[in-house]
Amino acid sequence: TLRELLGPYVDDVTGASMFSSLSMSFFTCFRCLVAGDCTLPDGRPLILTIASSTGAIFSVAYYFAVVFMTFGLFNVIASIFVDNILAAAKCNDLRLKQTRLTNQKMFADKALKLVELVCMELAKEGMLPANLTANGCLNLNAFNVEELMRIRITPAFFQSLISLTAFQEILRELDISDEEQMDLFETLDGDNGGTLDMEELVEGIAKLRGDARRSDIVGVSLMVRNLQASM
Repeated sequence: TLRELLGPYVDDVTGASMFSSLSMSFFTCFRCLVAGDCTLPDGRPLILTIASSTGAIFSVAYYFAVVFMTFGLFNVIASIFVDNILAAAKCNDLRLKQTRLTNQKMFADKALKLVELVCMELAKEGMLPANLTANGCLNLNAFNVEELMRIRITPAFFQSLISLTAFQEILRELDISDEEQMDLFETLDGDNGGTLDMEELVEGIAKLRGDARRSDIVGVSLMVRNLQASM
């Protein structure tokens, strides 16, 4: 179309030499619209040369072509690239989360830190037996399973634990979201006894990790059915 509009190539006053063949026309369009190099061999701007020869028709067509390439096609390509990057990042996060949820050693280490933090705070508050503390500090050598099972966590003390940054960080590392931390005591107090022991704390956090699964919903449904059958 531009060859017919510009006329035959004679002295290249109109820039027709840049459209002398089909392949040259495609190459010139690529240079102008994509690469941004839109000049004649002698350095004159091709667009101004053609516009001065053809008038407003070419100027309007070129304007819409540039707008389409700049705000249309390039933005579509960029959005597809960004969507792929975000999808890959989300997939990687899910894979890492699944790895954390299946890593029993990591959970055991974090649970141990959690229990140690609880005991340290209990020692600071003077809520541990005398044989478990030494000069107001935690005596780890005196601890055993029986002593840990005797520890009771009250709602008021649990609220002070939740306010600790270290406690919150351990819960986040165990994939307990901030939203679930707000009413965590009521969630962990399964027997509605008003206090928590260490077993309820650790086992409850282990069950809260990750997203809700179909097995959790089925398990609750079976428990409710058994309760109804026993009444």
